[in-house]
Amino acid sequence: NNADYYNAKGKSFVLIIDEINRGNVSQIFGELITLLEEDKRLGKVEALELMLPYSKVKFGVPPNLYVIGTMNTADRSVEALDTALRRRFSFVEMNPEPEKLNSDEFRCQGIDLEALLTAINARIEKLLDKDYCIGHSYFMTIKNRQAPLEEIRIIFQNKIIPLLQEYF
Repeated sequence: NNADYYNAKGKSFVLIIDEINRGNVSQIFGELITLLEEDKRLGKVEALELMLPYSKVKFGVPPNLYVIGTMNTADRSVEALDTALRRRFSFVEMNPEPEKLNSDEFRCQGIDLEALLTAINARIEKLLDKDYCIGHSYFMTIKNRQAPLEEIRIIFQNKIIPLLQEYF
């Protein structure tokens, strides 16, 4: 409701669409895709409102709504990414950050996860491309940081090795 926007000034709202590149843009947004443009949002000079098809209520996108679409660039469906999305979204690359694994929160006894991940990713980047590098989040779930080897074995067995098999 547009009236709710005016009552929510000073607040920000976020809508996250995971793996946006796998969806059908016209089915996800429909005619509302135009309203995402910054200059078409409520309160702007070129603000637009559309009539919602079922409720027949006028709707516009407020400037305090942030739409975040995530995607994996190693996924080949990125190549066909709709130009409407390319025009309306900023693309921010999120690279693996192995150094996070050496923080007090994630450091494991007896194994240097930063060096391990850096070595794996250096090899992947050499053989394939940096878009295929493995993220640090795989190792952030380890609970027993004093004796992590069993959990690391499971991470490799169930997540990393199947991913590498798919790559190669």
